[in-house]
Amino acid sequence: MSTPDVKTQVGMVELVRVAEAWRFEHGKADDGVVLVYDGAAYGWKDCLRDPQHERPGAMAIDAAGSAWFADGGNDYDGAERWLPIADVHGV
Repeated sequence: MSTPDVKTQVGMVELVRVAEAWRFEHGKADDGVVLVYDGAAYGWKDCLRDPQHERPGAMAIDAAGSAWFADGGNDYDGAERWLPIADVHGV
């Protein structure tokens, strides 16, 4: 995986802030993943699973600072897999 450019780094930091705000608001500070699409948090899962339930392009961000991207598939059938993006604290 290549090193993210500055624009990508800034975007990831903002998405982490969105996920952290969602966690605080919903009392899910220590576990699971927050789901983010098009810059907005829309849900939570107890663990990273079921990519077919998410649209391609969705992201999952956990409390430890790891992020994944829903890849492949289509809007109707959902994504095919989760791909790791980066350790958010390492961006």
